[in-house]
Amino acid sequence: MKGVLSKAGLVALVALAMASQGCLVPWAKYISLKRKYDEAVRELAAKDSQLADANTRIDQLRDQLKAKDQLIALYSDKGKDADERVKLAREELDRIMQRLKEIQDRNPGVTVVDGTLIIEDQLLFALGSAEVSAAGKKVLADVASKFKATGETIQIDGHTDDTRVARPDTVAKFGDNWGLAALRARAVLHVLAKGGVAETRMYLRAFSMFRPRLPNTSPDNKGKNRRVEVMFFPESSVQPMKPAEAKPEAPKPEAPKTEAPTPAAPAAEPAKPADTK
Repeated sequence: MKGVLSKAGLVALVALAMASQGCLVPWAKYISLKRKYDEAVRELAAKDSQLADANTRIDQLRDQLKAKDQLIALYSDKGKDADERVKLAREELDRIMQRLKEIQDRNPGVTVVDGTLIIEDQLLFALGSAEVSAAGKKVLADVASKFKATGETIQIDGHTDDTRVARPDTVAKFGDNWGLAALRARAVLHVLAKGGVAETRMYLRAFSMFRPRLPNTSPDNKGKNRRVEVMFFPESSVQPMKPAEAKPEAPKPEAPKTEAPTPAAPAAEPAKPADTK
């Protein structure tokens, strides 16, 4: 009996073990599958985040591409405008050069170099003077007649040689070579203005002795260095110079009212001197 019970207990134990083993296997699989599921969910969430970032980047790239397209269109328009302005400037420059050549052909002592009208000092001024000579006024009248009805900006440069102003009368008038160069350029400007060229189209500069055409080693070279140069810039290549607008004057404060002072009593007339013979 005791042995039978032992066998029955063994069978029960085996059955219990088998039953227990049958329950444990599905639970382990569940745990494993649950872990894989959670990992897949995390990976999917990461992929979704990466996809959202990629979509955001794509939108940014689209915006940048759109901005680039707009810039390309803008620069294309500006390039066309620049090409048109260059074409106009070249046409205007050709017309300027034609007029300058005509002036040069009619006026000995006038030279055109690289689009600059160079008028020799001896044709314009007496030594130590800033008053334009009759011959100089004739040349400048020719220049004014060619350019008064056009729109170029005109630059007038005054130059001297390296001999410094020294005579007392010229020092008193000009101070130094800077003053002489500036006043000669101004004199040319005034003559052109009298000839009909608008003053708003002109400006002047002075270089004294510091931009010689040739070394100051001979009287002939010095004479070429004493000069006035006139340059013409096409209207399409520069911004027009506008006169400054006058600002309205601020109203003046009224003076405080005061009572009129009481007039003083008239002074006694001085005694008349006695008649003399």
